[in-house]
Amino acid sequence: MNIPKIKVIILAAGKGRRLLSEANELPKALRRVCGKPLIRYVLNQIDFVDPSDITIIVGYRKEQVMEELGGGYRYVEQVVLDGTAHAVEYARASLEGYEGPVMVLYCDMPLLSRGTYRGIVERHILTGADQTLLSGVIDPIPPYGRLIRDAGGRLVDIVEEGACTPEQKLIAEVNVGIQVFNAPQMWEFLARVPYDYGKDPPERYLTAAAGVYARAGKRIEVYRLADPDEAMGVNTEDDLERVASLLGGGL
Repeated sequence: MNIPKIKVIILAAGKGRRLLSEANELPKALRRVCGKPLIRYVLNQIDFVDPSDITIIVGYRKEQVMEELGGGYRYVEQVVLDGTAHAVEYARASLEGYEGPVMVLYCDMPLLSRGTYRGIVERHILTGADQTLLSGVIDPIPPYGRLIRDAGGRLVDIVEEGACTPEQKLIAEVNVGIQVFNAPQMWEFLARVPYDYGKDPPERYLTAAAGVYARAGKRIEVYRLADPDEAMGVNTEDDLERVASLLGGGL
C-alpha cells in the first residue's frame, strides 16, 4: 500500500552508560558500527518518511547529534530524563494540530529493516488500531518485556522481565519496542502511564502504555518480526560487536 503521511518520533536523548559513551565522548545515538552512527541506520530505513515529519528527541551532547544529522529534522530536547513515555511527550508541541499515525522508534536498533517499519505502519492503518506494537518470538528468550494475552488472544499488558512470574518468563513473544499511535489521542493515554517506583529515580516507561490502552478497551494490534535478529538493540560494547558481525563489517 502507499503509506499516507505519518509522523515519526525517534528517542535519542540517552547517554548510553553501558556503552561507555562518556569515555568515548559521544551520545549513544552516535556510537558507530561499521563506520556509521547507530541513528543513521534507523533514518536510512525510514526514508519513506519526509525528514520534516521526523522529530528527534535529544539530550546528552545534543549539539553533536544535531551537527551530525543536520537540518531538515525537528529536534526537541528532553530536559528531564525520567523514562521513555515522558520522552515521547516532549514531542507534543512539534505535532500540534496533527491528526494521524505516529511511529515511535529508538536510535539504537540498527538491524530493523525498512520492510518492518513499513509493515507495522500498514498493519496499524489497515486495522484501524489505536495502538500497534512490534513483537518477536526469539530463541533463546531475551530479557525483554513479555506480551500478556487473555484467553481470546487479546493483548492485555506487557510485563518487564524483572517483574515477570516464573510462568510469564516462559512466554516467548517479547516486546521489541517500536509502537504506532494515533494523534492526538496518544497524548491523553501517555499521560496516564504511571511511574515505576521500583526504579531509583522513578521512571515512566513507554511499554506500560499497552496496559493503559487495554484497560480503556482500545484496539491494540501486534505486528510480529519475520527475522528475530532485527530485534537486537545496542546497549553494551558486546552488542556493538554482535551487530557489526550481523551487518557484515567491523566497528
